Amino acid sequence: MKNSPGRRRSTRISIVKPTAMDGENERVWQDVKKFASLIPSEPDPNLGRVAEIKEEIRKGNYFSPEVMEETAARLAIRFMTKE
Repeated sequence: MKNSPGRRRSTRISIVKPTAMDGENERVWQDVKKFASLIPSEPDPNLGRVAEIKEEIRKGNYFSPEVMEETAARLAIRFMTKE
């Protein structure tokens, strides 16, 4: 019963951490780090919206029961109608 469906062969998989073979790889990674630091960083475009939502939650009017019921009704209508 070599290939019976009830039996599984256990195979050990080993993951070997990559190592630098020579100084060339280290030089490449240094260049990558150098050029990555030159890329200008831009703020996430959603940060403004996240701040708005946090403020609304602090005020207590973001997740009111009325808003949740209205959203649930809209989703129900959307999923029940054919596109």
